[in-house]
Amino acid sequence: MIHLRPHHGLCIQQFVGRGYSEDFVKNMTELIGRLQSSPQQMIELCCRADDLCGSCPHRVENGCTSGQKVQQYDAACLSLCGYLPGQQVSWEEFRETAAKKIIHAGKLGTVCRECEWLSLCLSFYKGKTD
Repeated sequence: MIHLRPHHGLCIQQFVGRGYSEDFVKNMTELIGRLQSSPQQMIELCCRADDLCGSCPHRVENGCTSGQKVQQYDAACLSLCGYLPGQQVSWEEFRETAAKKIIHAGKLGTVCRECEWLSLCLSFYKGKTD
């Protein structure tokens, strides 16, 4: 089982090898490889530190120095996708649902407002969601 913050499921979909640190990028790359090689891999949607947070310099115990901001990202993602905290779904189901209801619906900027990576993510999709 992979524990994944809902908004991290969005980050994974346009990851281009940039991150907070070399260890974070390595961990993210490895996790993405696991998910790509096994799309039926079950994930638990958690609203606390997850398997990606292990190498993040912003991690504080089971949370994040960004605090309420990332909690809002998770809540918005869950709401738009129709999932609940703690729900278990396959990576493929989550990826497809998030793509349909957030990314291709043009709501990434709403979910991830104030994220330092938002402009990079939006540029990734420019022309791809038309």
